[in-house]
Amino acid sequence: MLKTAKIVSHNPNSLMKKKVGRKPLYTYWLTEEGLVKVKKFAEIGLIGKEIAQNIGINHTTLYDWMQKFPELAEAIRNGRKVMDEQVENSLLKRAMGYQYEEETWRKDHDGEMIVVKKVLKSQAPDVTAQIFWLKNRQPKLWRDKVEIQNEHSGTIRVEMGDMEKWSN
Repeated sequence: MLKTAKIVSHNPNSLMKKKVGRKPLYTYWLTEEGLVKVKKFAEIGLIGKEIAQNIGINHTTLYDWMQKFPELAEAIRNGRKVMDEQVENSLLKRAMGYQYEEETWRKDHDGEMIVVKKVLKSQAPDVTAQIFWLKNRQPKLWRDKVEIQNEHSGTIRVEMGDMEKWSN
């Protein structure tokens, strides 16, 4: 809440009040420049608590602002999409396998770094990444939990060596 101070005037008809204090901190972060910075914070992978720290507020205040100001929440959401897509692409690349070029460097007689050789290498597909991908993309087909329908009724006989145990 802004503090107000009464302006003392010799004019009895003057009832104007002047606002005293600084502008709320969120006013800067809702400008185009501020929203671009907030989006960048999310793009580089900062979590809410770290974004709030960079802004200079408590993380609960950030979440309150996100509720009050949809443009702020959208900037953070859009920034996070960039990093999420990069991670998704990396996971897919790892699941499928890929080739890359590896360079070997050394210093020449002048102390400059030079490439000695380039080798084309392959990274085999990663089974763990494939499982993770499939479980998340097709959970009905690949989830660990399997539902079994038991339509058996009656007596089950379990043999345990010389002993027999009956269950109904």
